[in-house]
Amino acid sequence: MEMKRMGMAKLYCFALVLVFAFGLSSSSRVPRERKHYVKFINNLSNKVLNVNCKNEKPYIDLTLHILLPKEEYEFNYIVGRGMAFRCDLRHGSTSKAFLVSDRAIKRECGRNHCIWKAQDDGVYLLNRKTNQYTFKFGWEN
Repeated sequence: MEMKRMGMAKLYCFALVLVFAFGLSSSSRVPRERKHYVKFINNLSNKVLNVNCKNEKPYIDLTLHILLPKEEYEFNYIVGRGMAFRCDLRHGSTSKAFLVSDRAIKRECGRNHCIWKAQDDGVYLLNRKTNQYTFKFGWEN
């Protein structure tokens, strides 16, 4: 009787090891979610910057964010099909709307974290590899 119990205990232990092994191997096949981060810095001289970002499909409106001088705003999203955020930056009567999440922009950023800086003469993008800001867009009236 005691021998039979030990055999059953070994069988249960073996089954438990199999369950853990299959559980771990199947969880490693789950694709990792990649996030992309977008940051805006208001570097305008004594002006408020309005930032409004939207994605069309699926429709996502991140609402209006009002940045005082030197303030920052950052959002992130899970990279996937259909994610093409367009942001509208405004100050006074000038504005500029542009895509912040296309492949070319991400490549220019150098990673998954793009940093945009609004200045009096236009909008700049930080290249994280060179740690230099590059002029991207002028303001439109």
